[in-house]
Amino acid sequence: MLVGAGAADITPPLEVGILMSAAERRWEPFAGVRLPLSARALLIQQERRQVALVSLDLLGLSSRAVGGMRSFKRRAVASSGLNLKTTDLILTCTHTHSAPESLGLTDLCRTSAFQSWVGQVARQLGTALAQAARAAQPARLAIGSTRAEALSVHRRIRTIDGVVLRRPDIPADKIISETGPQDDTVTLAALLDRDGRPIGMIANAACHPVHEMCLRQVAPDYPGEMCLALERRHRGAVCLFLNGAAGNLDPLGVSDGPQAARRHGLRLAEVVERALPDLSPSADTRLALARRSVSLPGKTLRGGPAQRPLRAEVAALRIGDLALVFLPGEPFAEIGLEVRRRSPFPLTAVVGYAEDYLGYLPTEAAHDEGGYELGPGRWARVGRGAEGILLREAASLLSLLWSA
Repeated sequence: MLVGAGAADITPPLEVGILMSAAERRWEPFAGVRLPLSARALLIQQERRQVALVSLDLLGLSSRAVGGMRSFKRRAVASSGLNLKTTDLILTCTHTHSAPESLGLTDLCRTSAFQSWVGQVARQLGTALAQAARAAQPARLAIGSTRAEALSVHRRIRTIDGVVLRRPDIPADKIISETGPQDDTVTLAALLDRDGRPIGMIANAACHPVHEMCLRQVAPDYPGEMCLALERRHRGAVCLFLNGAAGNLDPLGVSDGPQAARRHGLRLAEVVERALPDLSPSADTRLALARRSVSLPGKTLRGGPAQRPLRAEVAALRIGDLALVFLPGEPFAEIGLEVRRRSPFPLTAVVGYAEDYLGYLPTEAAHDEGGYELGPGRWARVGRGAEGILLREAASLLSLLWSA
């Protein structure tokens, strides 16, 4: 296969602001830039098949915010100058909370400054894709997994007053249980040149990037710190962080500042670095992408069942013996674990925050328990029954790619 990697700056102007409260639908301008935001792209070609995979240092992307996902992708491809189908372009976001409010949860997306920046992001995404195409060279694939222990925790705490988010000020006498499913797996892929040096790296792990939430400084949080550390160690390589099923997973600290984001990112980079020499070559070089449009039960902004279903897309990508499943929102950890359990592939990564953002993707049990992720609110648009549909469609796509 031929592989190229590219990157471009998508840092916003300060007036394209940060989400301060989803419940209050409130945003504020940034006060400064701690670290720039990037679009990182991998272009993978095998015979006549090509797929572009992009990781954006963004909170997420919604059709409401970018003026339609198809239109946004067409702008990016047109800017790249490549003969690339928009259906062969996969967009994912790291979900850093210190990037602009690009989910359409507030009225920020209606401002001229935001819309101008969206155009800039599309153009810069095209720049990253064009750079990747120019850099394309023969590559081989090595894959594997490891663990990042103690970097994330289950964040939904059961108390006598109901389920609440993990915070240090919950009185001990109100807590029923602080435990719950979590996922510390790190799934890795390295695309290596003829001399065994990385052209591109993919790291998939699950945890909310909220170390710098509401701090009003533009920053990529721990995913950006991890990527920058690995790119410094492997000059010329581009590292893509693909966040996993992190809907109910947080780091130990929330809004605890840049130093915490840096520590988290550097620790994760060390986990990846130690695992790289032990990755296994993939003898299989098949490249295949499958997408499926699905209908999910929806909820109104007040929390009741919606009359019309939500249209969503689930995608799966095969790169040799590695499968990646892309889900359009914030899947709970249990969903990611179950998708991997059902997969026929030797190695499967579940990627959230992909393509058009739908909000949280909870389990059926979570609907019974309630809590922040269940709303009501714009972040809680997915209703009961979605878990089974997502699991079924993901398993079907993986089976299709396995037999391709």
